[in-house]
Amino acid sequence: MIEVEVKLPLFRRSITERALAQCGFVAGDLIQESDIYYTSDFRDFMARDEALRIRQSDNLTKITSRSILTFKGPKMDQVSMTRKELETVVESPEECRAILVSLGYKPLFPVNKLRQYYHKDNITACVDQVSELGSFLELEILVEDESMREDALKKIEDILSDLDLSLKESTTRSYLCMLQRKAGIQVD
Repeated sequence: MIEVEVKLPLFRRSITERALAQCGFVAGDLIQESDIYYTSDFRDFMARDEALRIRQSDNLTKITSRSILTFKGPKMDQVSMTRKELETVVESPEECRAILVSLGYKPLFPVNKLRQYYHKDNITACVDQVSELGSFLELEILVEDESMREDALKKIEDILSDLDLSLKESTTRSYLCMLQRKAGIQVD
């Protein structure tokens, strides 16, 4: 699967949420996510523009929890966060963390966010409140292969226009990268 994603900082969160509803997006679940990213001496994921993480996802709407191990490949373009993404649910996040550490992977900064999902057709919008960073909007479409990427990105650009936002306002930096830069760690 390829995740075609655009991320923008939000300075008018409530206005954006109203605009999403006016564009036909329906509010979904409210999720508390805690991500731990990993690196190692033998594979520097950040230098390779990749990511390895364990996410604890607590659904505050349905009162459920799950943990997910995710690998993200390098970004496929310079304007979005589009990349290959592989995920699997893990039964025991503690055991998964112990396995990764035993294999020589080192945990990095935690990324904690409160995420409100919105849905319209095959498009997911997330309004995130990221600890220590503020509010962001992510728009994403999952596609089967790279040949569908450009059409999905165009669809996201059209939605941004409808929301009175622009692709020019987007960032290709991950929340992890933003947090590391804020802490004074040079990452790119």
